Amino acid sequence: MSRDNCDNSSTAVLAFLAGTVVGAAIALLTTPKTGQETREMLADYGAELKERAKTLPDDFEEYKETALERSKEMIAKGKELISRGTDLAAQGKDFLDEKKRTLSDAIEAGKVAMQEEREALSHKLEEND
Repeated sequence: MSRDNCDNSSTAVLAFLAGTVVGAAIALLTTPKTGQETREMLADYGAELKERAKTLPDDFEEYKETALERSKEMIAKGKELISRGTDLAAQGKDFLDEKKRTLSDAIEAGKVAMQEEREALSHKLEEND
């Protein structure tokens, strides 16, 4: 998992908590209640927020472990891909080297054949003179 994904997960948790607090504040401001009811509601929201805050370190630890595992997997896959790429590049180089040798041999054979044909024609011309 990339660092961005880990940051996005922790940002999402913090955004959720912030949304909870903002939502509670809006609910308190827009709902007509008595002072006692408002204090009780605030106490309930505070207790809920406190409980959620207790689980944050565990959540972050879980995200960290997940991120580490995924990072290790991605590194291993990356190494495998690099290895395969290196092997394919070596195979391609060997293929090109072989084709280059074949072409060079064909050119050389053509030169030799052309030289032999020149000599044969030259001998025919000398015989005809």
